[in-house]
Amino acid sequence: MSHPLESIYALQKKDRRLIRIMREIRDIPQRKSDIEAQLAGSAQKLETALDSRKHTEASLKELELEVESLQERIIKYKQQQMEAKTNDQYRAFVKEIGVVEREISELEDKEIELIEFLDKGKIIMAECEERLGGEKAGIAGELAELDGRSAALQEQLEQIKAERSRAAEQCDKTILKKYTRIMNNKRDFAVVMVEPGGHCGGCHMKLPPQVSNDARNPTKIVSCNFCGRIVYNPAP
Repeated sequence: MSHPLESIYALQKKDRRLIRIMREIRDIPQRKSDIEAQLAGSAQKLETALDSRKHTEASLKELELEVESLQERIIKYKQQQMEAKTNDQYRAFVKEIGVVEREISELEDKEIELIEFLDKGKIIMAECEERLGGEKAGIAGELAELDGRSAALQEQLEQIKAERSRAAEQCDKTILKKYTRIMNNKRDFAVVMVEPGGHCGGCHMKLPPQVSNDARNPTKIVSCNFCGRIVYNPAP
């Protein structure tokens, strides 16, 4: 006489596969989101580098305009210097020209610093662009692979659901109802083997000897006294 838990135990194997597949299907959107977040981080670094470059170029342009303005002032001072009627006026223009030339020198030093900073920024931006391009190519492959995996899992899911439905028809309806209630509650195993030494295969607690013995009897369906799972002790 076959044990009625044999068909239930076989059904549980299919349910376990269903649980694993559905869990992986649920995880795929988050995995895709994590991958896209990584790409967004690299894109943000490139955007920051680009903003820094634009700011530096704007600052450099302002300095160039300021230097041009000061150079024009020097030209006017020199013209006025040539028209000076006294030595004091002449020396005053010389002094003003010297002040403006020092201002120009300071601005030119700043220009050099900005040009050096701009050159470094261009290198950083090129590195960010290269990194982003590589990540886009790699991520596109990863996302396509995940989409393919999702499609394959969906196909497996439908196939196993059909197999599961057929397997459920072979089970004792009363036991199936109890199994379903326990599985919905435990979310891992509803039927567990009696482990060596008479321990429950679910919670690993020591089972009363009578429970271990009854678990072999095909006319009895017994549960663990501690976790409530159905215990199954097939004949060797």
